[in-house]
Amino acid sequence: MRVIAGIAVMIAMLVPLIAGAEIYRWKDENGNWQFGDRAPDAQHEAMDVKGPAKLGQDENVQQIHQRLQRLRESEQTRQKQEQQQARQEEQARRRHMVPMCKKARERIKALNRPFVYVDDDGSRRDSLREEAEADIAQTQQWIDENCDDY
Repeated sequence: MRVIAGIAVMIAMLVPLIAGAEIYRWKDENGNWQFGDRAPDAQHEAMDVKGPAKLGQDENVQQIHQRLQRLRESEQTRQKQEQQQARQEEQARRRHMVPMCKKARERIKALNRPFVYVDDDGSRRDSLREEAEADIAQTQQWIDENCDDY
């Protein structure tokens, strides 16, 4: 396996040398065209042979690279827009939640002081400590779930 890899590397190194060499063309005594890197004694003509395009530098590869670059830029723009939209949504959520969180914290303070419950029918009754503690726990749970750091 290493021998094959070594041969492949040697051939790859020789290609530029061959591509840059002068090539000669002539007709032999049978009328067949012959090619070589040395001028024969007979009449011959030099040929201008261009080597193959360098790997990764032809026009198609450059077009693919440009399309890939445009795709990357488009993806980055889309991600920035999504991030900006998420920030705006979070800011709107905060503006909405801040007063509600403030009100919930004030409710907890009020529940820790003596107070009177007013029922739906308008009747008043003293608060029971167990009932107030249940309301405090429920309000605190809502604050923990919804208020983060505001």
